[in-house]
Amino acid sequence: MEPHQTFWKPPKQEKVKKPSSLGRSKREKKPVPEHKQKLFKNHKPGKSSASRAEFSATVVKELIKESEGICQCCKAAPATTTHHVMPRGRRGRGVKTNGIRLCGICHDIIQTDEEQLQYWISVFRERHGDHFWFDETDWNEYAHKQALQQQAEREKEERLKVIEPVADLFSTAAGRMLRGKELKFLDSMSTEELKVFTGMMTDVLNGYAAQGAYHPHDRFED
Repeated sequence: MEPHQTFWKPPKQEKVKKPSSLGRSKREKKPVPEHKQKLFKNHKPGKSSASRAEFSATVVKELIKESEGICQCCKAAPATTTHHVMPRGRRGRGVKTNGIRLCGICHDIIQTDEEQLQYWISVFRERHGDHFWFDETDWNEYAHKQALQQQAEREKEERLKVIEPVADLFSTAAGRMLRGKELKFLDSMSTEELKVFTGMMTDVLNGYAAQGAYHPHDRFED
């Protein structure tokens, strides 16, 4: 009996495993693209919210001098701490207009009594104005928001100046005030579209009146 012969099989080739991202060391970082390097070159990160809440040594020194070392709340005990009138947790910054020198007891009372806290907030608001706890960055952001709001209001006023004559024309012709959806329809048009639409309707009304069939108290529904 002839010996059993197996079919020929090609030798196995071990596959080279690609390195997994999970196996990479935490210290390994992907190279920053050249265009991003140019963007980051002159970038200077600003202060964190926590650092902006810290009183500088200069501010503390000035507050100590003004308080003459006496608690500004009880007016009797020595002041041992500089307290944020508007708390850090409410975005109170480490600026002089947000600082008050207190003794330990008064500090603990104001820290835990919301009524006392609100009293001192009202005192400082009256003394230094609204947003007395703002730092320079806050004021810049506030001014920017105010400018955007004023710009939006100006644009709204300009838009009303364009729509108002058109709305008056249709109100006169209809013999009634325009409804909300009708005003919204006019507002949806561009300035150029309003001019074209108004011109068309003016021609229609003039033609209607020329035929002797139009009277000022007529309504569109008629």
